[in-house]
Amino acid sequence: MTFVSKKNTGSAQLKLFEGPAPAVETWQPVRDDFNFCRLAMFVASDHRADRFRDIKQSYEVTLDGKKFSAVWEVRHDPQLGLLGSFDRDVWLGIMELIGELSEDGRLPTPEIVNLGSSKGFLKKIGKPQNGKYICMLQDSLRRFVRTVCLSERAFNCPTSGGYLHLLENLTLVTAVGFKGEPDGQGGLNKSTWIRLSEYVRRNLDSGYIALIDVKYVRGLSGEIAKQLYPFLSYRFWLAAQKGRDHYISDWQDLRDYLAAHGWESVARARDRMKSAVNELISKQYLHPDSHWSGDNFVFKMGDKFLDELRTRINAKEQYSLWIRNSTAVKQLSLLPGTPPQQISKVGPEEDREAVLSRQAIKVALFGQKPDLDLLSRYGWTSEDVSSLAKSMKTTSIK
Repeated sequence: MTFVSKKNTGSAQLKLFEGPAPAVETWQPVRDDFNFCRLAMFVASDHRADRFRDIKQSYEVTLDGKKFSAVWEVRHDPQLGLLGSFDRDVWLGIMELIGELSEDGRLPTPEIVNLGSSKGFLKKIGKPQNGKYICMLQDSLRRFVRTVCLSERAFNCPTSGGYLHLLENLTLVTAVGFKGEPDGQGGLNKSTWIRLSEYVRRNLDSGYIALIDVKYVRGLSGEIAKQLYPFLSYRFWLAAQKGRDHYISDWQDLRDYLAAHGWESVARARDRMKSAVNELISKQYLHPDSHWSGDNFVFKMGDKFLDELRTRINAKEQYSLWIRNSTAVKQLSLLPGTPPQQISKVGPEEDREAVLSRQAIKVALFGQKPDLDLLSRYGWTSEDVSSLAKSMKTTSIK
């Protein structure tokens, strides 16, 4: 799709969803199982007191006119505890490797994923490559195998019939082998490897995924901010389809997703959330108008999310084809009806394009008025944003 300004811009064209990659990339998407944007899995801490306990979420669901309880539990390992902040970084590194091996979903997700050497993997995820972190990585992989999740109408696997209605246990990783250790066949492992859960593999292959900007997450310093990112990415995605530019969450829902320890009151939640919210505002994932309203927090979409939304609207081939042919997963329907194209990259030299696309998204999806002063500063007119918003309405929604 190419949009040309009605102003006299010479031969320049604005390519919103295609074109050469910029010199500096700011969007580095990793495909992750969509369940982990809505179910508590990782504790936003590596402190022992926070990790040696269980997680339980329960809520009410309606199926065929009848109400049932949905339950999600994560049982900690007595020696290793719950999955924490470091484990989340390891998991994203595993998802990054799987993306490379599967060519971002074009090939089937391998059952066995070779991580290479411990030092090589730690370098990939931006961690020190010393003895301490090698031990932490090995404990993390063991923790993935030994952390047991119990799902009753909570974990969703569309290719297995949707939400798992029976009480069922699962782990994210079912086996692990370490480089240099016996492989059980008379030899030694040439690489550290894991065997991925069948349900996670099915979701990655079918397209029941979230696109996580791993570069952005690694650039965040606060553990709660890192944990909030996928939570908000999922909620903003749903809100955008309903024409809203914000998501309102009760403090207890935030506590449950973050698996936060010691949040007995909204006052405590406000105190613990403050630095995370400030960081996400400074990094433009949240709008500065985000605020507390009684027991609820109003999260407003920032420019960073709007840029991601622009990219997601033009998701890669397997993802968009699966969604367009699916009726069961309505929360992922915000995709174009036009042929899929390559994911675009958003770089510094595309600031002018980003300004127009953000304003067009606000007009097309949220019914807001464009910021004409901002548009004018970047050489755009009201006709430009109206035309692009109209094309978004006809090609990007439903």
